[in-house]
Amino acid sequence: MSKSCQLDKKEQVPVILSLNIRSAQPKDLKGLVEVLSRSFYPPQTTVLGLQPLFKLGMTEDIRGRLRSTKPNYRCIVAFSNPSNHGTKSETLVGTVELGLRHQIMSKQIPYISNLAVLPEYRGQGVARQLLIKCDRIALEWGFDELSLHVLEDNLAAQQLYFSHGYQLQKVEHGLISWLFKQPKRLYLAKQIEHLYS
Repeated sequence: MSKSCQLDKKEQVPVILSLNIRSAQPKDLKGLVEVLSRSFYPPQTTVLGLQPLFKLGMTEDIRGRLRSTKPNYRCIVAFSNPSNHGTKSETLVGTVELGLRHQIMSKQIPYISNLAVLPEYRGQGVARQLLIKCDRIALEWGFDELSLHVLEDNLAAQQLYFSHGYQLQKVEHGLISWLFKQPKRLYLAKQIEHLYS
């Protein structure tokens, strides 16, 4: 069980947000799709009527990954406990995926992807707790480093990653980003502190 702090909007006093962080299960599929779609697809897709199409594709993609038997793949979910929001069930508020990717000279390194937190839960430590969980899993797998990509215009995510020990390794200039004036991808990596062991 992890805890982070938030401000109660009515009273402006700190409230402890209690989280349950665990590996995703097939029953979490609907919540995963909700978190990812609200985090990564702009509201304009709803106006254009494309949101259901994105959600369908995402559902099938995530379902396939959750069925994966790869030993070094994990989808992690964070649930806010019912006492945080006055309901009878937990709410899936964040997710992250961790897997292995080949890097230079075929060396494999744990790679973080799809870190997403529902907008109304951002700034409350959910993403930080998910990153800490990824650190611990990578150490369990026998690795002492992690990597990820972040877009150059996603300053909030960059601030989170840099504060968690990630360092810029390279800026990736792709043809697509140049042609369509899309933000460049920043490749970040970190050495995991062995404080968690």
